[in-house]
Amino acid sequence: MPPESVDPKIKNYHWGDFTRGLLEAKDLGFDTVILLGMEGNVAEGPGFNVFAVVEGRVVTPESGCLEGVTRRTVLEICAELGIPAEVRVLPVAELRAADEIFLSSTAGGVMPITRLEERILGNGAPGSITRRLTAAYQAWIRRPELRDEVDYRSRATG
Repeated sequence: MPPESVDPKIKNYHWGDFTRGLLEAKDLGFDTVILLGMEGNVAEGPGFNVFAVVEGRVVTPESGCLEGVTRRTVLEICAELGIPAEVRVLPVAELRAADEIFLSSTAGGVMPITRLEERILGNGAPGSITRRLTAAYQAWIRRPELRDEVDYRSRATG
């Protein structure tokens, strides 16, 4: 969706493009889809942000995607670990040639991709940068200074 139609910086429930993409991907035997922006560059997927590792640098699209909390967290983890990261245009050809690819979402955290179309990445295993970020993300979500605990116990009155 072009940003003139739906602001990608704000989480919304317009899933027309995601649903169509998912149906097309399933018809072709794939698990999910990565959508492209109006210019033909990588944007995002249904419920996740996309990252590519290119020559040791983590790259994520600068536009056409939700600028979500988990995406921001991954970029902050990169900074803490000293992993170079760039928010910029991510051409499809660069994604296809990437050394590693991973996704991020609130529910899944950092999720490695080991196959893109017919290409097997990392001999079918997550790459070293993806593994580092996955471990760091799991550690970060347990850090007390980064958490706001929610007490879900019922507070029945009467």
